[in-house]
Amino acid sequence: MNDEEMTESEEVRLMAVPITDSFAQAAAEVLREYREMVEKSLAQAEGDKDALVLVEIANMVGTPKVGVARGSLYGMLLEIAGMSWDTALDHVKALEHDIVRKPAPVWSPLVLTRAVLESCLFSDYLYDPSISGSLRLARCAGLWRKDTDHSANLARVLEQDEEIAEADDYVTKALADCGIEARRSASGKITGYIVDSEVSNLDFNITERARSRLPEWLPMPYGLLSGAAHGRPWMTDRARTMSKDKDGLVGEAATVMTAIMIVMASLEMCLRDLQGYFGYKLDAALAELLEYRRVNFLRLIGLAHAAEQSETPDASV
Repeated sequence: MNDEEMTESEEVRLMAVPITDSFAQAAAEVLREYREMVEKSLAQAEGDKDALVLVEIANMVGTPKVGVARGSLYGMLLEIAGMSWDTALDHVKALEHDIVRKPAPVWSPLVLTRAVLESCLFSDYLYDPSISGSLRLARCAGLWRKDTDHSANLARVLEQDEEIAEADDYVTKALADCGIEARRSASGKITGYIVDSEVSNLDFNITERARSRLPEWLPMPYGLLSGAAHGRPWMTDRARTMSKDKDGLVGEAATVMTAIMIVMASLEMCLRDLQGYFGYKLDAALAELLEYRRVNFLRLIGLAHAAEQSETPDASV
């Protein structure tokens, strides 16, 4: 077991009851309405003239010799962080449909939620308003290098050695033009980057970042999602034990509720980042989302348990 997964002793469910049609329909509707509220709040948001992003760009452009190059890297940072946000929303929409499919889903809601969380954490890593502009650039440099390494691994499989060298030379030159220094291990391997004395690794630990950035009321979110995504028996056996004939798998309301909780927390995390970084006025929207979440969590829990008494669960797979 790797460090992304929960141990068997951790709590893995909220409600040990099967998914029913009425619960699934209500849960999907709640998630859809919540996502639309998030999108509406951003569509109506206006940036502040003193926003952190504008201050950092102004400081960067004014940096002697490397200002233009850093401005270009900063543009890439904004593009990929925004792309991660769009990717997160795409997976939320997929989850809305997955919840109501027939037969009822078993572990796919948690796997889709893992994709939402990872995309949101990627965006959060770059938009985090609590860090300096120099550290933000160092993080972007590390992620760019890491992605280049991943692309190089694919190119090797395809025997495209020339493209590997070209990509490596391009990234190396672009970062040098920015005045960004590579941090190396004793063996000479690049382990991160330094920008104006600010140091960042090539990548971030998703498990640790999820633990530190998401609210405490979530039950070790990334580890739980990874247990489902990796198909580990300690996690997946729950679906079999719920099946009366022991031959199929039965989806639990707990998985849907957990998926919705983590998605909502992830989107709210990103909204707070956008508020702090772009100066968006989102206090009212965040308060509205909080109230919506509280009311509907209670409603969905009630629906799940009420349905347990009155409905037959969806067919197992």
